[in-house]
Amino acid sequence: MSTFRGAIKRLSCDSKISAIFFDLDNTLIATRKADAKACSKVADLLHQDHGFSREVANETATNYLTAFRRCPDNPDMALAQWRSQLWYDVLPGTHKQLAGELYGRWLEWRYRYLAIPAEVQTMLQTLRLQYLLGIITNGPTAAQWEKIDRLALNKYFDCILVSSDLPWAKPDRNIFYAACHYLGVPPGQCVMIGDKLETDIQGGIEANLGATVWLPLPSEQRIVGDRTMDDVPEHVRPDAIVDSVLKLPALLPPSTSFRARTPASSLSAQQEQKTTRNRAAQYNRILPEIPDLYSSYSSASNSSSGFSSNDCSQHSIGSNDHGTTSS
Repeated sequence: MSTFRGAIKRLSCDSKISAIFFDLDNTLIATRKADAKACSKVADLLHQDHGFSREVANETATNYLTAFRRCPDNPDMALAQWRSQLWYDVLPGTHKQLAGELYGRWLEWRYRYLAIPAEVQTMLQTLRLQYLLGIITNGPTAAQWEKIDRLALNKYFDCILVSSDLPWAKPDRNIFYAACHYLGVPPGQCVMIGDKLETDIQGGIEANLGATVWLPLPSEQRIVGDRTMDDVPEHVRPDAIVDSVLKLPALLPPSTSFRARTPASSLSAQQEQKTTRNRAAQYNRILPEIPDLYSSYSSASNSSSGFSSNDCSQHSIGSNDHGTTSS
């Protein structure tokens, strides 16, 4: 496994890193850990305040977590209604009336544990003075935008793409190309960091990004279906592996592709990003005129020259069906 600086060497001599794409769940935010901790708190509540045995309380909370991970939202219902229904379904018949209360408490605890640590906030603020930052996340529209909004993530990023708003999901290279299009940078000047080999890393490699960084989950947070390098094609190998997103800055070369932003100019970029994401109605933020850039990049996969965002306007929109698993 090469180091990150080794990965940068494979770019052409006049290439540089201009943008960093982050996965959301289990990369920027500890979604799996936070959801489990919130359910554990609900189990304590059921045991201590509602007379559940410890075994039944734990079973109820575990069943909710399993159902929620399997289907985090229902497009035919509001988020609160759907999640309350999940609690209703797992509660014993004598305690169905607790569903609304448990949902409210679970939501409160969930976002307490999802809160971005101060050191990660500082890292994002510092990186944004040198690089363009983006989020590329798979998952259902309402559930993903709820996290983005409640955690106020928009202020740190120049581009936020949620797969269910688009025709593609990771690892489809077009979702990466769409992010490049909105930021006006070629793939070879971008880095992707994420926790899933089969989406974040494979997609970044197949989109010919400058480098990919894998942030694998610790063993105690892994579940059935999580991939290792034994489970993915031979070409799916990250350029670096880290055990914390906080280790990313030390691996990056200084940005020389555009003038470093001052805090004042960073605010202007924040306003531009906000305008982009509000083009459509809340929780249906479909970004228009997203090009299929595959033909543009496939012939010059490692080149960073000759690109501008205006070059993409003539391309048609691609399509790809995708599921609802958040990543």
